[in-house]
Amino acid sequence: MPPAAADDRAQSTRAQYDLVIRSGSVVDGTRFPKFVADVGVKNGKVAKVGRIEPGLGAKEIDATGFIVAPGFIDLHTHYDAQVHWDPYCSGSGWHGFTTVGMGNCGFGFAPCKAEDRERAMLMMENTEQVPLKSMRAALPWTWETFPDWMAHLRQIPKGINMLMFMPMNPLLIYVMGVKAAKSRPATSAERAEMRRLLHEAMDAGACGFAFSNLGDVNLHRDFDGSPMPSDTMDFEEAVNLASVLRERDEGFIQIQAENTESQKEARRREEELARISGRPILHNIVQPIDFVPDFHRSAIRWIEEMHAKGLQIFGQGVTNRFWVEFTMHETNLWDGIPTFRRFSVASESEKMQLLRDAAWVAEARTCNNDRSVMYSGVGPLDTLRLKRANSNAHWARYEGCTIGEIAKSEQCDAIDVFCDIVHSSALKAILVTPSVPSTDPDLMMEALGHPLVLPGSSDGGAHVKFFSGAGYSTDLLGWLVRDEKKISLEEFHYRMSTFQARVAGITDRGTIEEGMAADIVVYDLEKIAHKLFDYEFARDLPGDEWRLVD
Repeated sequence: MPPAAADDRAQSTRAQYDLVIRSGSVVDGTRFPKFVADVGVKNGKVAKVGRIEPGLGAKEIDATGFIVAPGFIDLHTHYDAQVHWDPYCSGSGWHGFTTVGMGNCGFGFAPCKAEDRERAMLMMENTEQVPLKSMRAALPWTWETFPDWMAHLRQIPKGINMLMFMPMNPLLIYVMGVKAAKSRPATSAERAEMRRLLHEAMDAGACGFAFSNLGDVNLHRDFDGSPMPSDTMDFEEAVNLASVLRERDEGFIQIQAENTESQKEARRREEELARISGRPILHNIVQPIDFVPDFHRSAIRWIEEMHAKGLQIFGQGVTNRFWVEFTMHETNLWDGIPTFRRFSVASESEKMQLLRDAAWVAEARTCNNDRSVMYSGVGPLDTLRLKRANSNAHWARYEGCTIGEIAKSEQCDAIDVFCDIVHSSALKAILVTPSVPSTDPDLMMEALGHPLVLPGSSDGGAHVKFFSGAGYSTDLLGWLVRDEKKISLEEFHYRMSTFQARVAGITDRGTIEEGMAADIVVYDLEKIAHKLFDYEFARDLPGDEWRLVD
């Protein structure tokens, strides 16, 4: 026998662990100070944290000088379609996430009758901008019920763990039909059926249910421009389902229900939901914004009041710096604003006409002058940066400038510049927003560091032609942990893993401790980097579709 083979055989005979990660700086997720240790893994679980003799691992990784920490958990993603062609759910998998939550905002693919499959995909395309061609090419549609869907997910290859909410829009449509779900409250019999189906879903492994309830101001619109069923439903439909979680004493709820038109009523309803369910509520969203610095503070104060009453309402933060890159040919990111929604649902030729329609331009000008209105989309037009004019030299010379800067140079209004640039490019000019959340480290820490706010919300798998939010773990580590020193490694990893797991009711992962699942990330803190305003273009989706990645 050759010497090398003999050595391998001797090592495999001695091996007590499938994997040993040696000499790393362990940040175990419990807030315990980091320490240098070996981590032994056996049968997918952490078997030992301490000193492990050489040669006891079938595979070994030298982590000297590296951080060894629990894999990150992101409870707000939309990989419902993407997991069918990407088992690691990139970019979340690329940036250390080992557990993701799906079915958020009430959007998903189950339960779904055969005749509603195309509509379900059209809804997902318009609300979360998942390319329709990719879904048509990749979804096998071998399921109808939610238990069918869960069985299907368990069978397909996966590189990360998944939690699945019961999404309310498919549920409402499945029980009531589209027209009824959008026009009337459910009957007592329909509510009983929805309770039965949620019980059935929870038995099959659902983590709870999710929905948005934003009335007519939500940018999550159906493909025809009308509100989604859950946005205009009788709130009793959500209360009805909350009683199921109370009865089972398990699960949690993700809700996006707060807007400037009905903030007080939305919060009253959410408080009612927390009381009836007795379970954790993820309140969406808590997001620091540079040009609206008080945007998140009211929500945080209210969440603190709820906890003083003993209610488990947690803010789901948008604590990642990301930007949106788009053309007006495809975007519908202002669908929460009626004036711009008219544009997004129009045909290409109609869009070109609107850009030259004096009445529409006047409406858009009025909207743009109200910053709170424009935040229903991706912010005021004058803050957009022209990345590529795709038109004549006159506008091409301004590439890299904001619409506001161009307007000042041209001595005209921002809306006129915007319309001229978009029209001259036949809708193909590429525009880029500032970072949508704050770039102020102190403002960001008001949310990231708050004990009742979960960091994150990547929206991973959604809006793939406009932005990529899955890199926030990398961004925050380099920006706020290493460079700004605003938060310690120990606190950061607790909030990215253990805290998330506790709120979601995940008991077997989130820390590096013996007996816990070996979801582990290893990285070099000194070399980690995330570039702002530098997405990469990738044509790697089914149906020859493309996306932006970071």
